Amino acid sequence: MRNTSLMKTTRRALTVAAVAAAIAGGSLLTAGTASASTVLSQACTGTVIGALSDSVAVQGKDLAGVVKAGAQEQEWFLHLNGVDPQKIADTVSKAGAITVGQIPANAASGTIGGDAIATAVATTLKNAGDPYAVGLGIGADQQKKTLDSISNKVAGNCGLTTYANNYTQPGLPATQQPGGATPAPGTSPTATSPGIAGTGSATAPPRNYGNIPAAVPGVAGVAVPPSALYPSSATLPDQALPQVGVLGGQSTSAGGQADVRNAGNASAIGGEPAAGNVQLPMLLAVVALAGVSAALVRTWVLRKLS
Repeated sequence: MRNTSLMKTTRRALTVAAVAAAIAGGSLLTAGTASASTVLSQACTGTVIGALSDSVAVQGKDLAGVVKAGAQEQEWFLHLNGVDPQKIADTVSKAGAITVGQIPANAASGTIGGDAIATAVATTLKNAGDPYAVGLGIGADQQKKTLDSISNKVAGNCGLTTYANNYTQPGLPATQQPGGATPAPGTSPTATSPGIAGTGSATAPPRNYGNIPAAVPGVAGVAVPPSALYPSSATLPDQALPQVGVLGGQSTSAGGQADVRNAGNASAIGGEPAAGNVQLPMLLAVVALAGVSAALVRTWVLRKLS
C-alpha cells in the first residue's frame, strides 16, 4: 500500500511539473512571436517609423502603378508578345504586404533603397505562378526582359527612410536619449535632433515681416502715391518701385512724385467744321422755298374750285 501511494504521489508531481513546463514554454514562444512585428509603409517612398529590427513592408496595391508602368515598356500591340501590364499589376496588388527590408537593429535611422524594393517585387512575381499566366510574356527571354524593366522602374522611383523609435544611444544618460526626437512620417530630421544625423540646411520663419512691401488702402477717388504704397523700410531699391502717373507724361509735381491728374477735369474741345455740314443760310433758303411752294399750291387749288 505504501508503494502504491508513493507511486501515485510521484505521478501527480510529474504531471504538475510537465504542465508547468508546457505553460512556461508556451509563454516564451508567445513572447518571442509578439516581439517580431512588421511596419507597413503608406507608399514605396517616404519615411517609416518602428522599433529596432522591425520588418518593413509595402502593400502591393501601392506598388501596382509603378510596376504597371515598367511592364508597359515591354508591351507589344494587343499583347502579341504575351506581356500584359494590367495582369502583372493585379498580381502584385493581390500579393498583399510585400516585405522590402527592416529597420536597423543598432542605429537610429537607415534606408531601404529602391534596388531592395525592386528585388522584393521581382521575387513576388516569380513566385506568383506560371509567368505566362501572370502576364510576363512568352518565353524565358521575354519574361526576363519584362522583370528587368519592372525592376528598373521600381528602383528608380522607390526608396524608404527608416527611423527607430526605441533607439538608445550609448554613453548618454536616460534624460538625453533621443526617444522623443523621432520625426513624424513624411518629415526630415534636423541637425538639432540628438542621435539623428541632419543636413544642417533647415530654415526657420522670420520673426519680423515689416520689411515686406505692403499696400495701404487709399481714399476713394484719390490716388495713393508710391511712398504710401511702399514704405521707406522696404528693402527694394527706388528704381524697383512702381511709378504712378500719367501714361507717357514727363511732368512731375514739386514733391518729385509723378503728377496724377483727375479725369473729372477733362473738357471737350470743339473741332473744325466738316466740309459737308449744312449751314444756317442754306436752312433759311429751304424754309423760304417751302413757303413759296405752299402758297402757289393753295392759289392753284382755289382757282380750280372757283
